[in-house]
Amino acid sequence: MISLQPLIALLGEKPAGFAHLWFRQVGGGGTFAQARADALPLPAAWVVRAAERSMHAGECAENVTHGVDVIIAIENAREHFPGESDEILLAYRLAVKNLMLGWQIEPDVRPMKFGGGQIVEYTDADIYWRDRYLFDALITNYLPDPPVYGGLTLTGDQP
Repeated sequence: MISLQPLIALLGEKPAGFAHLWFRQVGGGGTFAQARADALPLPAAWVVRAAERSMHAGECAENVTHGVDVIIAIENAREHFPGESDEILLAYRLAVKNLMLGWQIEPDVRPMKFGGGQIVEYTDADIYWRDRYLFDALITNYLPDPPVYGGLTLTGDQP
């Protein structure tokens, strides 16, 4: 119902003052599904649709809470001090969060909110983490309900 392309474009730009290499690949759910761990240009990020909740808001209208996961993949670097990889991951998470919080994907959509995060996978070489963001939208691009049933209208020859 709402395109995620503006969000993918937002994450494609490196924020001013970010100290690390920015994402070498930013894509959507299809790109994530096709990603091969042995051939990824890290760091990378993907924007993937998550669950939606809907509440009726009148004829031809729904209040929809959209969930979007931002999956971040970084190298699990050789550590120079304990917890270095986690600190690097935190830097990426905070940079994405600063871009996302309060941002509106479309003009009439309420701003993004942070919904928490969790580990996807830790390996010897890579760390995959997802953070969920939520935004609410009033969707009104539905067809109107059909008219009330008023009986059959018979046409043609009747026996």
